[in-house]
Amino acid sequence: MVSRLKDIAKQIFHNSKMVKYKTIIIVITFSIIVATIITIGCMRKRITISVDGKQKVVVTYKNTVKDVLQSNNIELSKKDKVQPSLDSQLSNNENIEIKRSIPITIKGNGKTFNIDALEGSVLEMLEYNKKDLNANGIEFDKDMDEITPALDSKLEKNQIVQIVKVKKSIVTENEPIAYDTVIEENSDLDVNYKVVKSAGINGEKQVTYEVIYKDGQEYSRTEKSAKVLVNPKNEVIIKGTTNFSVSRGGISSGRVISCSATAYSGGWGTSSGRKPARVEGGLSTIAVDPSVIPMGSKVYVEGYGYAVAADTGTAIKGNKVDLYFNSYKESCDWGLKQVNVTIIAGPGEW
Repeated sequence: MVSRLKDIAKQIFHNSKMVKYKTIIIVITFSIIVATIITIGCMRKRITISVDGKQKVVVTYKNTVKDVLQSNNIELSKKDKVQPSLDSQLSNNENIEIKRSIPITIKGNGKTFNIDALEGSVLEMLEYNKKDLNANGIEFDKDMDEITPALDSKLEKNQIVQIVKVKKSIVTENEPIAYDTVIEENSDLDVNYKVVKSAGINGEKQVTYEVIYKDGQEYSRTEKSAKVLVNPKNEVIIKGTTNFSVSRGGISSGRVISCSATAYSGGWGTSSGRKPARVEGGLSTIAVDPSVIPMGSKVYVEGYGYAVAADTGTAIKGNKVDLYFNSYKESCDWGLKQVNVTIIAGPGEW
């Protein structure tokens, strides 16, 4: 009997122990399940992704910005800007902001450089990419160079930014000073007579300029100072003012006479009281036969020029004229010639 009771007691004790173990296992399993559910619930996040201002809300169990973007098939280019950074840990209800870069073409110094730039001003883009630009042979000076569009203008997709290099330089050069021409009019000379009395000579000056170059080519220059080194010498021209070929009328004007022409020089006066003269291009004096060519007439002697019949001579009879020269040699050089004498105007007609 006692033995039987002992067996029953052992059986009861054993069964109660099993129940206890099962209870513990159930409690542990339930705790693990609850902990897992809580953990998963804590990992679940609601994230707002903004791409160039366009928002998208996603639910994710990813922890970093990079993982969230990859899980949502959002690709990034090298120059895209992401806030917070790709390796940042995310919490629930956080925002991811993405600013896409845009293609920009930069031209300068004869070169073209294509980049992807973040939106902003032209100046911000140039400053941000300055190192890459310099490496590709494009340099800029925001204070000197001409840059279009304006530095403060907002970048636009596929925009072309043009850089024109501007350089200022002070240059000193020697330059000629042009001489002036002075006309001395002489009524004793024919209107067609024009002789240089003294040649003009250019002067010289030293001029300092501010020169502006654009892309290496001179664009403009402004004179800053000038100093005269050598003064110019004026050119002097003697110009006749009388038209000896114009007749004022009269029965003798325009008549052509064939004459033998001799020459003489010297003497202080003529039979008319006029001083003998030989003026090339002007009005010289000749001796005539007054019965053929009236004294005081204006004539044109072939090979000699314009003259006035101002003298006579015992040997000058008929169709003969004696031409005055300023030197004996000139008169000898003329010798004797047969010439046509045209009466332009009779005495008192000019």
